Amino acid sequence: MTRTARWTLGLGVLGAFVWSAWATEVSASRVVEGLPFMLDFIRRMVPPDLSVMGHALHGAIQTLEIAVVGTLTAAVLALPMGFAAARNAAPPWLFYGARSVLNAFRAVDTLVYALFFVAAVGLGPFPGVLAVVVYTATVLAKLYSEAIEAIDPGPVEAVKAAGATPLQVLRWGVLPQLVPQFLSFALYRFETNIRARRSCGPG
Repeated sequence: MTRTARWTLGLGVLGAFVWSAWATEVSASRVVEGLPFMLDFIRRMVPPDLSVMGHALHGAIQTLEIAVVGTLTAAVLALPMGFAAARNAAPPWLFYGARSVLNAFRAVDTLVYALFFVAAVGLGPFPGVLAVVVYTATVLAKLYSEAIEAIDPGPVEAVKAAGATPLQVLRWGVLPQLVPQFLSFALYRFETNIRARRSCGPG
């Protein structure tokens, strides 16, 4: 990238930041003025109301269950989709088709999926699981595909030069580079699924 291009990009980012801050009415003075109200809000939370702990614990356990089932299922389903959406692992017609489908599904919020599945299977934690599976699978597939495209070709070529079969190339040249990243992505999504603000279960 040339120096002019870097300056242009930097000024563009700065301009977008300033404009967005103005459009969203960002104001440090309003934060300072609101500090007493925030402190009062915190004060009202102490001590906590222990009478709701049983209900809260039940909801926390159910949230964990939804995240476990949804994330593990999505991590497995995302594997073939990730390879299909990788430029260096799929033919162009499959690559562009898979990328388009993943982009479309990722554009829909998890809550919308939850409402859709509530209409399909009824209330309860199950529609929450399905919503987590669909959205998380598309996100992981995108991350997987980018990791696949960024693999080091050196180990792959070395295994091929040794006369390995395609499956052996995958086992010894590709997967050792991908598995740690795939696990990291899945664990990150597991954390975000637990900490999601919206509850897809019955509450």
